[in-house]
Amino acid sequence: MRQNFIGVLLLVAILVSGCTSSNAQNDVLQVADEKKESLTIQLISSNTVMPNERHHLAHRIELFQKEHPNVDIKIVWNQSYISGGKASWFKTNDPSYLYDGDAQKTPDIVELVPNQIKDLYRLGRIEPLNMNESVLNEYLITSNDGYVLGVKSKINPLLLYYNKGIFESLGIDLPSEQWGLSELNRAIAILKAAGYEVYIPLSPYTLEWATSLFGGRIAGVDGTILTGYLDSEETLKAARWISSIGTKIEFQGGHLERVFPYELLGGKTALAIEYGYGFLPRSVNSYEEIAQHNEQIHIAGVPIGVNGINPAQISALSLTSRSKSKDLAMKLLRYLTKDRSTLYSDIATHTLNAFMKPLNLPVSEERTSIMLEEMKRSLPATLYMHENTTAVIHTFYKSAIPNPLIEIRDGQGGIDQLKQYIDQLKQ
Repeated sequence: MRQNFIGVLLLVAILVSGCTSSNAQNDVLQVADEKKESLTIQLISSNTVMPNERHHLAHRIELFQKEHPNVDIKIVWNQSYISGGKASWFKTNDPSYLYDGDAQKTPDIVELVPNQIKDLYRLGRIEPLNMNESVLNEYLITSNDGYVLGVKSKINPLLLYYNKGIFESLGIDLPSEQWGLSELNRAIAILKAAGYEVYIPLSPYTLEWATSLFGGRIAGVDGTILTGYLDSEETLKAARWISSIGTKIEFQGGHLERVFPYELLGGKTALAIEYGYGFLPRSVNSYEEIAQHNEQIHIAGVPIGVNGINPAQISALSLTSRSKSKDLAMKLLRYLTKDRSTLYSDIATHTLNAFMKPLNLPVSEERTSIMLEEMKRSLPATLYMHENTTAVIHTFYKSAIPNPLIEIRDGQGGIDQLKQYIDQLKQ
C-alpha cells in the first residue's frame, strides 16, 4: 500500500513537472513572438517590380534580416512620391504622409533627397541619427546645425561624355576634371568648326556647375539663401555661356532618337555634359550602356578647374520621427555602412539598379573608377527638390526648363529673370 501511494505521488510529480515545462515553453514562445520587431522601408526605383535580389540595396537589407530572424522587414517601392511627372527641380510637399501633421502610419526609413530631408527635419518629421563618427562624414547628409539626418543611398554625378576618335582626329587633348573654362571652350570651338555638335543643355543643374566655373555659387553656404547668389553676375554669365553653346532639346513628333544619348551614339555629337544615370524605357540608361553601344564614347570627370563643383542628384535613407522601431532602424543603417571600403561601389550599384535593368555585359573597371571618383567629389545639387526616376537620362523630359531660364537661353533676359526664378522657387 505504501509503495502504491509513493507511485501515485511520483506520477503526479511527473505530470506537474511536464505541465510546468510545457507552460514554460509556451511562455518562452509567447515572449519571443512579442519581441518580434518590424521595419517598413520606402525606396525609389524606376523598376518597382524587379525582385529584391536584383536590387543591390534591397538585397543587402534582406541579408540583415537573415542575420536577425526575429525581424520582419517590408520594402515598399515607388517610382517617385508625386504624380504627373513633375521635373525634379520643382518643390513639392511630398511624400504627403510626412508633410501631413495628422498622418499616423509612416515608414520607419524613407529614401529622400537632401532638400526634402532638411525641410522635414525643420518640421520635426525626421529624426537625427546617432552616427557622429568622422569617418562616415562623406556618406552622410547633415543639417545646418550639424545633426546627421541621412545616409547616402544614391549619387548621380554629372559626367563629360566625348567621342575619343573625333577628339584624336582633330588633335584635341582628351578631357579631364582638371579642365577649366579655357580648355573646354577651346575644345568646343574646334568641334563646332569641324561640323560636330556639343550637348550642354541649360538646366538648374548645369547652371550650378557652370556658375562654379565662373567663380560663383547659386546659393549661400547653408544652401537655402538664393538672393545675391542665384541672381548674381556670375550666374548670369554662366547661363549665357551655356546658352551660347546652342543646345536645345526638341521632341519633334516624339522622336526620341533626336535627343541625348542618341546623337552622341550616332556620331553627330562629340562632347556632352549629362548625368551618369537616367531612365528611358527599353533603351540606353547609363554611362556604361552608352559606352558599350559605341566603343568610341568615353567618359571623364566633369571639368571643374580651380573653383568648380559637381552638383549631383543625391538621395539618402532617413529615419522618420514617428517610427516605432528606431533602435532597429539604427542597427540596419549601421549595418549598411559597416564596410566603408565598399560604400561608394555599393551606392553606385544601387543607383544603377534603381534607374535600369542590371547590365548583361561586364562593367568597365576604368569607367567605374571614373564614376566613383566623381561620386566622391560631388556635392548635393542645390535645386534637386525630389527624386523622379521616370525621367529620361537628360534633365528636362516631360517639363520645360523654368521659364526665366528659357528667356535667358533665348537671349531675352538677364538679372531680372534670375530674380523671377528665385521668386518661383519660394512659392
